[in-house]
Amino acid sequence: MTMIEDALREAFKAKAGTAPPTPLNGIADVAIRNAGRVRRRRRVAASGFAAFVVMAVAAIATFHIVGQGSPSAPVAQGDHDPQSSQPQATLTTQTAPPAVGKEVPAIDGDAQPSTTVRLKLPDNGTVAAAYKAKDGYLVVNTEADGDKQLVLQDDHDKQQVLVKKASNIAVAKGGDKVAWAQEGKVTVATRTTTDDKTKKQQLTEQVTADVPETAVAVGFVGSDLLLGREEGAGYDVWFSGRAYTQSWDDNVVRIFGVDPGTKSVYAEVKTGDKDERMCLAMLTLDQPFTVAQRRCGLPVAAKAGGRVSPDGHWLAYPVDGLKQVAMLDLTKVFDAATVAAAVKTWPLTVTTKTVWMNATTFVVDSGGKFRVITPTGAAGFSEPLNVESDGVVLIELL
Repeated sequence: MTMIEDALREAFKAKAGTAPPTPLNGIADVAIRNAGRVRRRRRVAASGFAAFVVMAVAAIATFHIVGQGSPSAPVAQGDHDPQSSQPQATLTTQTAPPAVGKEVPAIDGDAQPSTTVRLKLPDNGTVAAAYKAKDGYLVVNTEADGDKQLVLQDDHDKQQVLVKKASNIAVAKGGDKVAWAQEGKVTVATRTTTDDKTKKQQLTEQVTADVPETAVAVGFVGSDLLLGREEGAGYDVWFSGRAYTQSWDDNVVRIFGVDPGTKSVYAEVKTGDKDERMCLAMLTLDQPFTVAQRRCGLPVAAKAGGRVSPDGHWLAYPVDGLKQVAMLDLTKVFDAATVAAAVKTWPLTVTTKTVWMNATTFVVDSGGKFRVITPTGAAGFSEPLNVESDGVVLIELL
């Protein structure tokens, strides 16, 4: 019997000495389309994996106790167990700014002349959007799992996390209001300073609404919030001061931007004819939209990069195929007598990385260099910004 006990004890000791498996690395950033579904599936899988790891650790700990404990002196119930005092692994919500692991250069075109600033990011983070506010830079970071963060970085490189986890984040003009979507809810909050000395910020939640799980916050029209869908066409409006009621307009293909003077929305709408070129519409907010004006036969916009100028006068976008940039005068394009003069194009190989630096300066990435296009200048003429575009973020003025 003693020989059998000795053999069992040696087997348990050998089992307890087996090293645990190496943890998995982080998952690459997800695509924007169907991002919500991918994240949810990943979280379910992660939960299952975590449960498996807990069970495995418990099993190894049991082997260790059986192998190391003396049969003649078991741990009595209520006695102090040294292993039970070890800290347990827990999932925590980050309350401090993310650990800064890298910096990315960004162009602040509002400065005269344009200056390069350094945005601080976690190691696996990327910049989804960056805005110039009165008190610093509001940066939307995309983390390794695809979730978004909103971080305020001031002129002294101090950072504060305002939104810790969201599938999508929108910032209003002026930067005083923020909206974000996460797992079937959209929240609107105001940004305030709680301590004038330390400049500590907080978001004060105003309203929250249940929305489809694929809904995203697109942007603000005054105090009202535009909603879109991750899977593509279809937009809605959540009117401030009202409970949200779904009323999606599937005729709207994409929204380019807002005219701040009239609070109208400029959007691409379906043509009704597969052979007809792009239709641009001015939409007023209704249930959810009313077409105020419409013009078809325009150069077809690429899937991203289209933007309305801050004063609502111009629409600029890379043309489908990324071999041209189009500029539309929104004060003339809907008038049959002036539409021909309202459309200009620039032959230029570009990407969809674009920004309006101010009301008359449109910047686009072209062949590793940024190019500046002025809508009132000669068609076809652009100037280099003399900044390498690879890895450089463009900061939008709020």
